[in-house]
Amino acid sequence: MITYHGLGFYGLFAALGGAALLRLLPRESRAHRLLSRALLAALLLTAAIVGLSY
Repeated sequence: MITYHGLGFYGLFAALGGAALLRLLPRESRAHRLLSRALLAALLLTAAIVGLSY
């Protein structure tokens, strides 16, 4: 079973992978824009879940 704290822990590694992929994609590509928005939304959601779990 995954806990709220575990979600934040594994979300951090997913965010690092997403950030590494952002560095590889061309800046003006559609994939870069889509991934950056998805990464920002995932970080905000993870922060909210972990923050509300305390």
